[in-house]
Amino acid sequence: NMQNMLEDFYIPVRGNDTSTKIETTKGLDYAAIDDVNYLKEKLFAALRVPKAYLGFEADLSGKSTLAAEDIRFARTVERIQRIIVSELTRIAIVHLYAQGYDGESLTNFTLSLTPPSIIYDQERIALLKEKNDLAVSMIDNNVVPSDWVYDHIFNFSQNQYEEYRDLIIEDKKRKFRWSQIESEGNDPAQTGEAFGTPHSIASLNTPSQQGSGGVPKGYDERSTEIPDAVLGRPVERSSIIGTQDSALGKDRMGSYQMKNDNTDGNDINPPTKNGALRLETTETIFTQHKDSLKLNKN
Repeated sequence: NMQNMLEDFYIPVRGNDTSTKIETTKGLDYAAIDDVNYLKEKLFAALRVPKAYLGFEADLSGKSTLAAEDIRFARTVERIQRIIVSELTRIAIVHLYAQGYDGESLTNFTLSLTPPSIIYDQERIALLKEKNDLAVSMIDNNVVPSDWVYDHIFNFSQNQYEEYRDLIIEDKKRKFRWSQIESEGNDPAQTGEAFGTPHSIASLNTPSQQGSGGVPKGYDERSTEIPDAVLGRPVERSSIIGTQDSALGKDRMGSYQMKNDNTDGNDINPPTKNGALRLETTETIFTQHKDSLKLNKN
């Protein structure tokens, strides 16, 4: 058997004749490791798993190469995850329908799997950051309108970015409400008013808003016991004249006392209209105080 590696071949030689040359030829070799490597390569190609993850690639010089392979592997895992999530969603809908759910409640849920790679998420976030910087630069420099940015940079549909714009307005309202509660102690959602804004401050100085409509609620309430007394926040003055802090007192000329003095007819200075003495009351005053005037004269 010429192909048997276990057999030897014998060639006769005639004496010491050196003219006859005998050479030993190599037999057939069986390299079984090549078959193993072939099957291993086919297995890695089917699994799409990086060789460095399984320890079969020792020529990696740094982490960057492994990170790059991780990104490619993460994209493969993400495609498989999308298929799995889609099928799990169908199973969940059938299960909810069997439990008696119908209408919008059948699809009022979301399913998600763990991200395949942190490095893949970092690359995706970095890409979104670059898109955002480009969009802000183009809008600020008036290069293109915002609709073009939504269409060509972020690939949003018209319905999507119109919805996002409405949500941005809601965020602005929520932010303004928080600032009012924090700075003014006022909740615009309950009172329907805004305090401390430039518009509200300017409206206080307009003639049409002076009085009850130009100040916040509760600042212009009148006392039931003292009609002229105003409750709420004290009025700020540029001078202390006419206040209790003045050295001469609040009513230094006595005008308030004369105007509001309650008499029983024995006072020499009864209250008069606008501070003037009326002529028709002169005779009455003389008659009432005639006895006291005679006594003083004596």
